[in-house]
Amino acid sequence: MIKKEESKIVKVKTGEGDDDVREVEIVVKQPPNSVVKLAERHKSKVWNQCIQDECLTKKELSVLMKKRGVWDEAKDQEEEDITKEIIRLEKELYHGKEVKGKRVKPKVSEGRDIAIGIRKQRLMLRDLIAERIGLEENTADNLADNARFDFLVAHCTFYKDGKKVYNSFEDYNSKSADEIAFASAELLGRMLYNLDSSFEKNLPENKFLSKFNLVNDDLSLVDPTNPDQLIDTTGKHIDKDGYLLNDDGERVDKEGNPITDDGDYEMADYVNDLVPTKKKTTRKTKTTTASES
Repeated sequence: MIKKEESKIVKVKTGEGDDDVREVEIVVKQPPNSVVKLAERHKSKVWNQCIQDECLTKKELSVLMKKRGVWDEAKDQEEEDITKEIIRLEKELYHGKEVKGKRVKPKVSEGRDIAIGIRKQRLMLRDLIAERIGLEENTADNLADNARFDFLVAHCTFYKDGKKVYNSFEDYNSKSADEIAFASAELLGRMLYNLDSSFEKNLPENKFLSKFNLVNDDLSLVDPTNPDQLIDTTGKHIDKDGYLLNDDGERVDKEGNPITDDGDYEMADYVNDLVPTKKKTTRKTKTTTASES
């Protein structure tokens, strides 16, 4: 079900000091048909202007990328293969393996390994998709789509009292880098594209890991015998910054050598033999004889 409106309290900085902050509650409403039609017209204008400016369309870019070997059929196949592998692993995670036509009751340790495998595959897929999206970022299609979305944000964002935050698309565009604009775009994106703020937690692998207390609230892997202790994908203890820890909780490298809090090796106490040392001179004291005194 699509929400009619969403609200969020945004902290807006009004000065240079840390205390110069005010809280503003904004409400983003579902765009009515009249605004959607205007947004589509705005999108068409931007697309036409992009074509006049000789921006490539997605189709034109696709042909060019394949011609230059930037993104070819092999990349498409790789994306498809990773997607299929994720689906296969998800089924195995929830149903267990089949041995000679029979379902074998799986172990939690096996499920954890499968869940971690899904995570790795999903990261590979995201990197691949991000690469393609990055290439398509400045196509006429993308620029026009972005303009449509910005138009909707500009006309669907209100203060709590019902007053519009932005007077026009141009007004929003001039302020698109501030906190209110970011929050407004986030809320409208969730509404239009059914983006769930807990999307990561609802992924099959993370549901499994959470069910057996194998991750914390941030979905970081934890030691099953000590939920406060983070671990890496191989089960080794790590700190919050991802550094390996020894049994005493001290940072070490992969071979177990100690490293500093900055992640560097402890430097040896070098003797600087490149700079000549000054020889110490002793002053001769004059001895006074009896005849001189």
